[in-house]
Amino acid sequence: MSGIGPSICGPHPGYGLRVRLDHAKAKSLASADFACSCGLPPEDAVGYDAVASLVIRAERHMRDDCPNPHVRKRAALRSARRIQRDSKRRK
Repeated sequence: MSGIGPSICGPHPGYGLRVRLDHAKAKSLASADFACSCGLPPEDAVGYDAVASLVIRAERHMRDDCPNPHVRKRAALRSARRIQRDSKRRK
């Protein structure tokens, strides 16, 4: 973690991606943190644009680059579910 952003789940948050956006109009207060079980150094972000880029990097890592097969499988299922949901919305 870079130490700039608050840890959403306490000082030892565990693995995964956590995003916090308290109010849609207060985008500058958005915060996120990410830690992967493969040993990738944890990251955090504050501010809407930084949080959006962290979410994209985290999902790409979990889906494509993570050496843990369970993490890759769950990320691929989330991605497939998201694609299916978005295609249903367009109809």
